[in-house]
Amino acid sequence: MKFKIKYIIVLVLVISTLLCGFIMFKTITNKPILEFETQVYQVESGYGYSIQYHQKTLIKQDFIPVIQKNQSFCNYEDAQKVATLVVEKLVKKQNPRISLQELKNLNIQINCIN
Repeated sequence: MKFKIKYIIVLVLVISTLLCGFIMFKTITNKPILEFETQVYQVESGYGYSIQYHQKTLIKQDFIPVIQKNQSFCNYEDAQKVATLVVEKLVKKQNPRISLQELKNLNIQINCIN
């Protein structure tokens, strides 16, 4: 009788250990492979953004892309919208270049004079 109880206890411990290991393995392997972070910062004439990958700066953008002149983003929200779009492209392994049409689609303000 004592042997059966010991056998059951060992079996429960082995199954619990395997279950915990499986859960930990699934948790670790389900983390996103690409971990990007955006940061919007203030510059002299407006806002810019940077994109980091594992705390290393990949992109630092002080000016609105595609615009011929060096024009900073007029507000924090516009810089964040473009940074988010660039990250989406990077995650999809696409060219992170922004087009004028994409700026229009995001309603990015280009002329900061009201």
